[in-house]
This record gives sequence, C-alpha cells and structure tokens, in this order.
Amino acid sequence: MTKRATEHKRARRLAGRVLTGTAGALLLTSASLPAGAQDAPPAPPAPEARRTIDTVMVSARKTEERAIDTPVALAVMDEAQIQRYNTTDITQLTSQLPGVEVNKASGGGAGGNFIIRGIGRQASDYGADQPVAFVLDGFSFTRGHMSSVGFFDVENVQVLKGPQTLFFGKNSPAGVIAVTSVSPDDEFEGFARVSYEFRAEDPSLEFGVSIPVNEKLAIRVAGRGQFMQGGYYKNTSSDLVGLPRNLGLETTYPTNPNQFTETPKTKQFVGRLTAVFTPSDSFDATLKIFGADSRDNDAGAAAVIACADGIGGSPYQNTGFFGLVKDPTQVCDGKIRWRRHSTQPTEEWLATNPTLDDNDTHYFNHFRNFLTTLEMNWRINDDLELTSVSGYWDYKQRELTQYDYTYGVVASKQGEGGHSFTSELRLRSDYDGPVNFMIGGFYEDMFRDLNAPVQIFPLGPAPSSPFYDSFYDGSFLTYHQYWKNNITSWSIFAEMRWDITDTLELSGGVRYTEDERKANGKQLFNRLDQFFGLLGLPETANPFAHSGTEYNLNRRFTNTSPQATLSWKATPDILLYASYKTGYQAAGISNPGTIGNFYSKDQNGAIRYDVNGNPIRATSEEVNPILTFDGSTVKGFELGVKGSFFDGILTGDLALYRMKYSDLQVAVFNPVTTNFTVQNAAAAVNKGVEANLYMYATDELQLRLSAQYNDLKYVSFPEAQCYAGQADPSASNYRPELAALCGFSSSGTGRVQDMSGENYGGAPFQINAGFTYDIGLSNDWNLSLSGDVNHRTKGRETIRQPGTAVGARTIINASLRVSQVDGPWEFALMCSNCANERYVYSIQDKPLGKTGDLTGQLGLPRLVTIQSTYRW
Repeated sequence: MTKRATEHKRARRLAGRVLTGTAGALLLTSASLPAGAQDAPPAPPAPEARRTIDTVMVSARKTEERAIDTPVALAVMDEAQIQRYNTTDITQLTSQLPGVEVNKASGGGAGGNFIIRGIGRQASDYGADQPVAFVLDGFSFTRGHMSSVGFFDVENVQVLKGPQTLFFGKNSPAGVIAVTSVSPDDEFEGFARVSYEFRAEDPSLEFGVSIPVNEKLAIRVAGRGQFMQGGYYKNTSSDLVGLPRNLGLETTYPTNPNQFTETPKTKQFVGRLTAVFTPSDSFDATLKIFGADSRDNDAGAAAVIACADGIGGSPYQNTGFFGLVKDPTQVCDGKIRWRRHSTQPTEEWLATNPTLDDNDTHYFNHFRNFLTTLEMNWRINDDLELTSVSGYWDYKQRELTQYDYTYGVVASKQGEGGHSFTSELRLRSDYDGPVNFMIGGFYEDMFRDLNAPVQIFPLGPAPSSPFYDSFYDGSFLTYHQYWKNNITSWSIFAEMRWDITDTLELSGGVRYTEDERKANGKQLFNRLDQFFGLLGLPETANPFAHSGTEYNLNRRFTNTSPQATLSWKATPDILLYASYKTGYQAAGISNPGTIGNFYSKDQNGAIRYDVNGNPIRATSEEVNPILTFDGSTVKGFELGVKGSFFDGILTGDLALYRMKYSDLQVAVFNPVTTNFTVQNAAAAVNKGVEANLYMYATDELQLRLSAQYNDLKYVSFPEAQCYAGQADPSASNYRPELAALCGFSSSGTGRVQDMSGENYGGAPFQINAGFTYDIGLSNDWNLSLSGDVNHRTKGRETIRQPGTAVGARTIINASLRVSQVDGPWEFALMCSNCANERYVYSIQDKPLGKTGDLTGQLGLPRLVTIQSTYRW
C-alpha cells in the first residue's frame, strides 16, 4: 500500500470514529430527553445568550471595561460566539461581521487582505503594509500571510473600526482585529474537541488544558491539527493540446503524475504554550509561545470566471512571442463554479529548476511561523501601572503555483520570509482625581526577504550564456529576482483623560512615529538577455531588468497623529461620544512581481546613451522615486451612541463616520507582465453609518441585527491608470464612452484617466440578521439553535473596467448544539454557506490573457461539520 493510501485509510478510520461517536452520543441524548422533559422544568438558557454589549469586557483602550463604556466603534466575539459556527479561520469573520472582510491571496497579494469599512490594502505589493493591523496576543502584524493561521483556543476577537492611534503597536489607519488566546487560571481545566467536515473530508483535533503548578505559576498547553483529505474546489486541468508550454516539438502537455484533483487539502498543525507567573499582588508576567505549520496543495483559489469571447468562449494564453493561444479545456458559461484550473508543470520543468527542493513535486503553499510574546505588568503603587509587551516573530512562506490559470506557462516558486522584534512600554495612571494619563513608546526592528524565480514565457531550457550564471543552465525560468528589506520603526505616544464631571470625559492623545526602510533588489537571472541578443533586438526592448542588476533603495517616513474624544454617560447604560481621529500607513519600497528594465533619462524623458551608443542604465538614485511610494494619512470624525435598555433586554450601538485619506496607496495590475504598479491616489473619502442591535425576545430567544452603509469615493485622482484595453477598439471590453476618458499622462507614464469623484471598493451595503434559541431540554441537557444571514450588495468596478464589480451575495450559516448543563459533553452540527451561494470576493484581469479574460478569487462553498467536545 502506498503512503498516500495509508494516510487516506487512517483519515477515513478517524472520520468514521468521529461520526460514530457523535451520532451515538446524539442518539443516546435524544433517547433520554422525553422522560426527563416531563419530570423536570426546563433548565436555564446557555451562557452564550446573555453576553452582549452591556456585559462583554474589552481592552480597546488597554484597560478592562465594558464594551458599552468604550467610546470606540467595535465588534466583539467571545469564545461561545467563535464556536457557534466552528470559526477556525480568520477569513470566516467575513460572513459573520458586517464591515469586516479577510481574504487570502497568492502571488503579489502577499498572503491576503484585511478590510474594515471597505478600507484594505489596495496596493497588492510585497513592499506594502496592511492598513488593518492583525494583533495576536499583543503582537501587531501587517503581513497578509497571517490570514492562513488557524483559530484555536481563542478567548475573544475584538474588531476596532476606524483609525486606532494609541493602543495597538503600530498605527492602524483602517482598524484593528485583535485576537486573544485563553490564559490559564488557578483551576485545573481543559477540553478536547474532534470535528469532521464532509465536503473536504476534513477531520481535525483540538485541545487545551490549564495546569496550576502552584499559587504563583499556571501553565496552559493547547493545540490543533487539521488533516484534510480533499478540498473545497475541483481541479479541472487535463492534458492540453496546442502550443507547448516550453519551446520544443511536443504539442501535448502530459499530465504530471502528481496532479491533484481537489484543493486545498490542508494539513495544519498549531500549538501554544502559555505561562502566567504572579509572584506578588503587584507584578505578573504572561509568556506565550506559539508555533504553526500550514501546507496546502496549491496557493490561492483563483479561477477564470469570464472570457474575452463571451459565453461559450475559452480563455487565452498570451505567450508574447507566439500570439494568443486558446485553452480548449475551459469554456465560460457565465456562472461561478467551485473549480479552478491548475495544470501542473512537466516533470522536465521540475527536474531542471535549480530553485526547487527535492520534495517540490507539485504545486503547494507552505507557511511556517513562530511567535513569542511576553507581557509584564508592574503595579508601582495604587495609582501607577507599568506595562511591557515584547514579541519576536519568525516566519517563512513559499508557494509553488501557476498564475495564468490556463496552460501553466506562468509558474513560480516564490514567497517571503523574515523575522521581527517589537517592544512597547506603557505607563498608565489611575488617580482618584479628575485627570489621568498614559505615556509610552514602541520599537520595531524587522527583516523580510522576497525570493521570486519565475517562468513567464515558454522559452524552453536556458542554454549556457555569458549573460547569466551557469546555475540557471537548463532551467525554464524567465527571470529570478531577490529582495531584502530592513524596516526600523519607533514611536512615542501619550494620552490625557479628564473627567470634566462624573458623566463627561475628554480624552486626547498623540503618537509621533519615525519609520525607515531600506531595500536591496537584485535581478539574479534574466533569460531574455540571451534571447534578445540572438534575435538582434536592442537591449531597450527587454521588459525586465538585466541579469546582475542591483538596486539599493531607501525611504524614510515621519508622522504625527493626534486624536481626541468627548464622551458623555447620559445614564449608567447609555454612552454618547464624538471623536476626531487620525492615522497613517507607512511609506514603502515596492517589491514588484518583476523588476523593470530602467534606463537613465534626460529632462525630456528620453533614454540617455554613452559615447559608444549604448543606453545608460538607471542608478539606484534614479530608480528610487520609481519603486518607492508615499505614506498615506487619514483624518476624520466619528459620532457614536451605545445603550442598554429595559434592564438589558435591548442593547445596541450606532456610529456615523467620515474619514479622508490622503495619498491613498493603490495598485493597478498589468496582465502582460503580471506586475502590480503602486500609485498614490491624491485623496479619497470614506463615510458611512453602522448599527448593531441585540434583543431578548424571550429568556430563550436572542435576536440580532447589524448593518453598515459605506461610501468610498476618490476626491482627487486625476492620473489613475487606464484599464487594459480601455482605449483599444479591438478589445472585447472596449466602450467608446470610457475610451474617451482615457488620455496620456502629463509626466509620460502612459495612458491615464481622471477618477476624481468616482466611487470604488466592495459592497456599499452589508446586513447581518440572526438569532440564537437556547432551551433547557431537561435537567441535564440544553439545546442551542442559531442561524445568521449575511447579505452584501454588488461592489464597484475597478478603475471603470467592465466586469470587475463583485456581485451581490447572501451567505446563510446555521448550527445546532446540544450540551450537558453540568456535564462535560457537547455535540454540534454546523453549516456555513448553507445555501451554497457561489461567489467571488475580487475580480481582476487574467495574467497573460486576452483583454476581457477575467479571474476571480473564489469564496467558500457549503461546509457541513459535526463536532464533539469534552470539557473537564
């Protein structure tokens, strides 16, 4: 029996045990209910139903306070709510919280995108940070790869909306998603959980146990393992007949023996060790050591969703030298399907690629990371507390995949890795008088690299050449670039709070930041150097930087971000507040998908030549303004009200906001070079309203309703890039009225259009309606039934490009849970996207395709999970 067959057999055996155990327990429970139900009154509702805005404690201002007392627009999910729909992935927040979206991405997407109130990373470049900070146990991340880290043993998730200036490490211009894991207390307790999802044949195991070692020390060990045997999406690739993927005589692309039929087939292992040390009443320290290893059998979930030839047509591969080649195995039918097309590279491609490891036999995405955080609190006296939060993160991500979704011509093993150290020191006062303060400082030292060996044209094996190192002889690569980035950032911040009266508070603060970035980019190999030479073409015709090209770039950014909030407690359970907020997203150095072939130019934009007639290559100083981009700033106002009425029967909150972003970082994709160009839009405004309402219709029934309307508009963006084909009458997406808007840039950078006054972004309106019904079935058992509907309206087109507006979608989630009142067992049946709504969450040009060929990032289909939990 093969290794794969053995693993599959073990997984099915495990799944069978899960199914048998859960079904048996449910049958035994149901068999015992009628008699118990007749003999005893119903048990009280499950604890989940009474945790809303008037009782949940949050730390949005780095002090424990009720959510209803916090003058910040926020959403909170506690442990019970996280488990309601088996939230084991941060991307699942998208269908549970209006205004929040987390997406995974491959290639230049740097792992994924975090979006709050429509603001996310529009600059899809490895050199750009996320405007939404993801904070795990006090450590702030601005890299999208954290979207791949699984949830487990989580105490709560707090989503803070809008700019967050003072309390979460680096400034976050769009908001914060803060995840706090469970810490041990003074009791021995724990849980073990087994789950199985049917569609992807996905068993998982999770556990957590707290051990009080003595009165001063407690530890907790937790972990999760996922062993997916199938996937959410079918892979429809097969042998293709047509132009060879590599220059040669073959006309058929033989299927790789390691070809897979489903993806992602995730294997993930995550673990955490927590130690809480409390030697005295005045000091405590919490150490958390976290490690994760996740591997999928492909990167991303993009698929062709529209063809230039329309319904009934096929997508194209633009090979550059041989024209357009149609993919006969894919036909566009106007529908979104749970399938993608990942044609594997040939065995010869794998065998001759010098950048691959021995076990790289098919496409994959592999993310490994290690995180250590240490928080120490010293209560100097009754009035002062000093807090230190330090962390060290080491990570590496690599993906081997194709990016053209047809013939597999554009294939690469690329990814980033690095390490980061952060430290924050904060002193906070708690005097009896009306005035208190907080002051602190933050420091970050980070290194990250990008390694990208890419095949982008089918040029066949590279022969020996003086243009490049012999390391690449025989490979099918087109180019190989490598980037090293060093980031140093420090800031000081302070806040003053003044209790003007017992019910009126004024707080104000400011953060000053200095951020310095240095990057070294090298073009280690460019196959076109030798290819263009053989054809006798001028070197200026080469679109990519020559072999050996090296650039040393730098960018320095400073910012001062103030904020102020006036809050009024109209009653003990009603809060009104008005805030002025500012923030920033640091400037950056682009790590683009390809390094362009830059030459020195004169004041008229013409290429300069030396005395021998050879073009003069650009220096690092000349390239620096091309590959660097400015920081973005935001300022605006937020008005809000939070309240609890009728003794907690009805609670809710409402917020109105208007934020203006200056030098917003955006990117436009060039499908010819599969490259993103980072730009700074002059100004954009984000305004909207959001509301949340919770009501206990009865002691057993909780109703909830959340909604958000978001209006994003470019105030001034006079030189936005035209989309591909906008001014080309032969393009399938040509519209005369749009072509008239596309002119030439005054700076000679190409065709541009004025997007000033135009809306952009995703769904402007989102709504979530749901319920939880808790009832005691007997003295011993409770039943909890939950359902939620999340609806998003249609999004907007990207730079006016037809077909790029993401469609409306409605996602339905439901769960049924049976638990012992004072016993250890709990059993659940959960469904996400129950109606199997087919949708994509972003649309863009197909790389190296024909104008009008579009791809979309696929959402998750219907997933049905059963689960057994034992607590002690």
